[in-house]
Formats: sequence, C-alpha cells, structure tokens
Amino acid sequence: MIRRAESDADLAAHAAIWSSVRPRDTVSGEFVRGRLEREQERLYLLAEHEGKVVGCAITTGTSFPGRKYVAVGVESEHRLRGLGTALLERCLEHARSLRAEVVVGSVWEDDEEALAFAERRGFAEFERGVEFVLELSPAQLPAAPPEGIEIVQLAPEHYPSAHQVWLEGVCDIPSTDAPSPMPFERWLEESIAKELALVALDGEEVVGFAALEDRDREAGVAGNDLTTVRRSHRRRGIAEALKRTQLAWAADHGYRTIVTGQDEANLGMRRLNEKLGYRPLPGSIMFRRSLLEDP
Repeated sequence: MIRRAESDADLAAHAAIWSSVRPRDTVSGEFVRGRLEREQERLYLLAEHEGKVVGCAITTGTSFPGRKYVAVGVESEHRLRGLGTALLERCLEHARSLRAEVVVGSVWEDDEEALAFAERRGFAEFERGVEFVLELSPAQLPAAPPEGIEIVQLAPEHYPSAHQVWLEGVCDIPSTDAPSPMPFERWLEESIAKELALVALDGEEVVGFAALEDRDREAGVAGNDLTTVRRSHRRRGIAEALKRTQLAWAADHGYRTIVTGQDEANLGMRRLNEKLGYRPLPGSIMFRRSLLEDP
C-alpha cells in the first residue's frame, strides 16, 4: 500500500526508512516535519507491506521554475516487487499536478541498482556532484578571519544584502544549468530555519554567507549549506573562516559529523573542504526526465 505521510509518526517512519536506505543522507523526523511545514506542496509517501513501512518517496520543489525533485527508497529485501515504481509514479503524478515540466533526482555513483532503476524509467544524467563527510573533534577551533573581516550570525539588518551574496554564489556554481533566483521570502524562511546562519562583514557590508542545518540531532549529524563569498572579496580566506566558525559552533553544540556536497567542477571549494579534513565519498549523479514527453 502506498499512502501519504502526514502525522508525526508517519514523518518519523519516513525519516527512518530514508536514513536506512540512504545512510549517507540521514535525517530525523523533526527535519522532515520542518521541511514540510515550510513547503506545503511537498509530498512525502510511505510504502507498507503487511503493516510494516518498507519504502518512502519525496516530491519537492527546487529553485528552478517548472522543475521538481523526486526521490524513492525501498528496503533491499522488498525490492523488485514494484514498490519503487509505484512510489515513483505517485511522485510524478504529484509533480504534474504542480505543473512541473521536468523532474530531477540524484543517485550515488556507486549504487548500480539505483542507477539502472533511474535509466530504465527515462531519466538521463545531466550533472555530477562530490560528497564529503567530516568527523568533528570535540574542541574544534575557529580560524581568525582576515584583517578587516568579522564573522557574525545572520541578523535582520543583514537579510537583503545576505540574499544578494547568496544569489551571486548560486549563480557562480559550475553547472550545466543557470539557476533561477530564489525569491527573497523563500530564501529568508529557509535561512532563518537553519541551526546556524553566518555572514562575513567588511565594515557594514555583507561579503559572505554560510549556513548549517540540523539533519539528525540524535545522531549528531549536521549538513553544510551553501558557503559563498562576494566576487570582489574571494581568495582572501573568508570562506575558510566561515566554514571554520561553523565547525567550531557545531562541535560546541554536540554535533559529531558534518556532511556536505558540491558541484564536481567547483575545484576551489573541493580543495578547501579537503584542507579542512573533509573526506570524499562516492559522488552523486543528477538525473532528469521531461514530463512534457510523457504520453
């Protein structure tokens, strides 16, 4: 049986299955609930077999107009029974109801079964990403920012300028597609919901932005969001100072593991992550499928 996940118990079950089938992307029920509250059109699905939850799926928005993200996960012992296909079809149906023209999804490059599943269902590769994980030390120390730069937590007086810095950073991500600007209201809602959002100040000017989100507090896992610096201030050590401040804060607040991902072609950020001790994992492959070509 495929059904929508809506109650707290359902969302906790969704998080548990998701974390089981994608252990590098663990999340908590609270994380799932928060995402749903901020995006009412988001769809969470559960697949049940004999009263037990054995699979899950997601349809969610992206910062691209006309594009939705879909993901499906089924426990290994319950695969090859049509559950994954049934979950995906419900996700595609929901995306069509939202007038999506394209759906995208990501698969770990070493997951041959998932790669084959995506390709058999009309998805084609269009982008690759690199995944990293960092095990924090209990006394992670921040680095002093460059002279004249101050790292502070995001505050109301920073909102408009921080959004512009964020947009500039997103537009500079090496990608096959040019991202569309996320509306200020949505960016703000997402940013203030993060566990930690930082800005770098040059005097009163916002020149950098970084955020950290809770993924699973009980497991001690947090995720880096976009870290970016205004073009005029890059290559001065500001991004490193932002990241080190994040890591020190995370260690001080009980987190033990930080996960992050980036575009494969973003070599500068990859070098910085490796300098900070992040360990590379098998990368991710982004797939997409046009809904306009569906019968």
